[in-house]
Amino acid sequence: MPEVLYRKYRPQTFGEVAGQEPVTRTLRNSIASGRLAHAYLLCGPRGTGKTSLGRLIAKAANCASPVEGEPCNQCQSCTAFVEGRAIDFVEQDAASHNSVDDIRQLRENVVLNPMAGGRKVYLLDEVHMLSTSAHNALLKTLEEPPPHAIFVLATTEPHKVPATVMSRCQRFDLRRIPMAAVVSVLSRICEAEGYSLEALALEEIARSATGSLRDAINSLEQVVTFYGRSPGVEQVQEALGLNVDARSGLLARSILAHDLPGSLRLIAAAKDDGVDMKQFTRQVVGYLRGLMLAQAGATEALDLPSEMVAEVKQAAAGFDGPEVVRALRTFGRVDFRDDPSASGGSLPLELAAIEFISTAGEAQTAPVVPKAEPTATRPRPEPVPAPQREPVVAAPQREPEQATAAPVGAVREPLAQEGTGEESTASPARGLIEQVRQACKEKETDKQLGALLNGSCEVKSLEGDVLTLGFYHTFHLERIESGQYGQRLTELFSAVAGSPVRVELVHAPRAPSATRAPGGHLVKAAQELGAKPIGKGEQGGEPRDEP
Repeated sequence: MPEVLYRKYRPQTFGEVAGQEPVTRTLRNSIASGRLAHAYLLCGPRGTGKTSLGRLIAKAANCASPVEGEPCNQCQSCTAFVEGRAIDFVEQDAASHNSVDDIRQLRENVVLNPMAGGRKVYLLDEVHMLSTSAHNALLKTLEEPPPHAIFVLATTEPHKVPATVMSRCQRFDLRRIPMAAVVSVLSRICEAEGYSLEALALEEIARSATGSLRDAINSLEQVVTFYGRSPGVEQVQEALGLNVDARSGLLARSILAHDLPGSLRLIAAAKDDGVDMKQFTRQVVGYLRGLMLAQAGATEALDLPSEMVAEVKQAAAGFDGPEVVRALRTFGRVDFRDDPSASGGSLPLELAAIEFISTAGEAQTAPVVPKAEPTATRPRPEPVPAPQREPVVAAPQREPEQATAAPVGAVREPLAQEGTGEESTASPARGLIEQVRQACKEKETDKQLGALLNGSCEVKSLEGDVLTLGFYHTFHLERIESGQYGQRLTELFSAVAGSPVRVELVHAPRAPSATRAPGGHLVKAAQELGAKPIGKGEQGGEPRDEP
């Protein structure tokens, strides 16, 4: 049965391990000087060489004649490792053997002497999956193993490994493999297997693997199996789902040119052709990111071929940098979970295009709003008690009038009307806070801020460009301040007011109301059904005359 490529081309020396030079150099020096540690912890993403390094440590430790820390691959021990029949190498999957009984069995076996080489190496893969009891059972053996035993622990999630285990090991952190190193390995495999792929095709495979060499080799094998030994770039992209719709770049440029009709036509055409709108949006965001990095002079972060880098640089020169960043933020927030059609529609993308283009003039002309001073440095005004009124019974209710926003620059306006002690329903200031609350409901990222504003505060005044927002309780005020919502509040209030305003946060507790009828909502409900209030001196029988 043919062997899969990633196993067939597993590294046989430290020098063949791609992209991990600092780790391999340290291990070679340790083996060459005879100072091998009793336990190693190899951490890193999938497909970066953790298991391969564990096997190489075992091979080099048992090699009869290592050369500068590298196994010779010619002695009897190395041959056994290459052929997969080394009896002094024990590889155990800690994800499926994670109980304390499994570790106890390992502890019983570790005292046995090697049968062929000089060292017995135990490789525990995904060691973070061990139970707490299993970790504790391993500790003493891991700290003081027999002289012939070496432990190699591998994990993709080092934060889940107990500190007591980690402190007993030499830790090595493996990084994602650079694209150039992945392409080099793929080229070597293609040459050995007789495959014929263009350099661009190999780069597409390497880019899709996101730093995992095993994923890249598996993708190469998948493409060759489907398309034969000489697949083209387009076939590679199709097999891996990497087809980039050229309209994504056209849409990004159309948006930055503030061409709303053209942008909407491009989105509609992509949708009508059955393009996945989520993937299409990701491609638009990727193109905008490329423009941003090109303008910042960091095109090497794009992992693109040289001819595509030149194209991105040329396109980036024609657009304003802040506008590119604003577009990237706008389209990076597109959430298709808000699509009412819930069937891959284009509405969220269309709304993002309209939002960006319609606010272009405001973003370019709006002055910078000065940052509000920290609330802790400002004296908070004393609370003003609400005016009192005489008790009333079941006053007729009226429908609240439509609230309107107060123009910036208006004189200071109190929020309570004379003789009522309640907030005016027609107050322009109240209209501002209601509009801000509504705006918070419409955006997923502002819902937590909207919850903090709901019923917890009121606009105390709007004088010039300073809006004072009073919170009834210090809990809500401190949450707003500690959550860094000040800048967002300034943006929201400026938007609903129509001009830049500066928001100041103060503590303004409400005074207890003397107008609340005794009994609460039950008394109010009884009065609505026709009940009459009784005098203070009445007690069940005939009413007594008031003095």
